[in-house]
Amino acid sequence: MLDPDLWAALPWAVALSPLPTFLGGGLSWALASLAGLAVVASLPDACPRDMALVDGFFCPDLPYSCARDAARSYRCAEYARDARCRAPLQHRRYCMDLHEWPNRVGEAPEVYVDWHEAKEKCAGVGKRLCSRVEWVFACEGEKRLPYSWGYVRQPSPCNIDRAGLDFDIDALLDPKARQEELDRLWQGDPIGSHPGCRSSWGVFDLNGNVDEWTDDQADNPTSPHISTLNGAYWGKVRATCRITTTSHGPTFKFYQVGFRCCADPADGLVIPEPPVTILPKMTTPN
Repeated sequence: MLDPDLWAALPWAVALSPLPTFLGGGLSWALASLAGLAVVASLPDACPRDMALVDGFFCPDLPYSCARDAARSYRCAEYARDARCRAPLQHRRYCMDLHEWPNRVGEAPEVYVDWHEAKEKCAGVGKRLCSRVEWVFACEGEKRLPYSWGYVRQPSPCNIDRAGLDFDIDALLDPKARQEELDRLWQGDPIGSHPGCRSSWGVFDLNGNVDEWTDDQADNPTSPHISTLNGAYWGKVRATCRITTTSHGPTFKFYQVGFRCCADPADGLVIPEPPVTILPKMTTPN
């Protein structure tokens, strides 16, 4: 039986409260509980099956502090666990694709796509390109982890720290030679290959595999960066949840650059519009 205090707080309680009292308190409450459960069952799912619901409180200003340097590397081997949020929390609620585009298990993530193309592809399926804040929060969760799996950098459960290959820019720019060069450079894995690379919200491969386009101006219209990249890819590069690449314009495309989509929940529940969010640039080595 539902807790009466919880019942009173539910949005449908007002509509269901005038049940006949002559049936007796216990029976009336039982009927109300059943009616409430029926309403719950009739509510639409917040997100489609190929998306995860992210619903919680995001910290817009969180520093990274390195607890242990990596040997023979510029990267931090382990991050400190006592990072304190330096700004008021923001309630965020949205849906995110479980996987990189095309979000179909067994297929390869699509790469060599620019920011404009990513936005168009998301819009074409009734979604939107994820904002930078949405991407970061989906990766780190409410525990604010530097990696979706925790605090220590390691080559698994996500696809990171593979040896890089030198690219041939002329081949990439040549439409006839491009696919062969993309195949030669490719060290990503098919969608769904890393079940352990999963954030607390149930979103996969946010760290590594492919770089993902995000929209910084969706959170901050005054941002000078129309296009941002998050998550890094399979190489020995920065790959924490908050590290963001801001140096590439919206027409940039490369052999490791992909994206995923977000959307508003479909269940009708509304939260206050979050304020303009300026995410500070992360300066701690990764």
